[in-house]
Amino acid sequence: MSEETQFWGVAVKIYGQGGRPTNALLEFTGSTPESKPFRVYPVFSSRERAAGFVQGQWQTLSQEIIERTVANIRQIQIRRDEISAEHYVSLDGNDPVTWAKLLAGG
Repeated sequence: MSEETQFWGVAVKIYGQGGRPTNALLEFTGSTPESKPFRVYPVFSSRERAAGFVQGQWQTLSQEIIERTVANIRQIQIRRDEISAEHYVSLDGNDPVTWAKLLAGG
């Protein structure tokens, strides 16, 4: 994929070492059938799709949290290697592929 390709992610506030908050991309953990752990980042082809994902969580989140989370949707910085190449992503809810494979067009 070209450098102009835009992906969107949901930023969530987490607290790192020293208790400082940072806006990291939402991620899920899973494991392969061989019990090997992996990370999956939900990424989206548009801000609107990301907002739809967040709003689809209404059963588990309050309206206030949904609104704050939608406000935190942001473009993923491809050049900064924000997601490691070997980590998995799920574009628009499709099956997970590695970030490197998605950026390569696959």
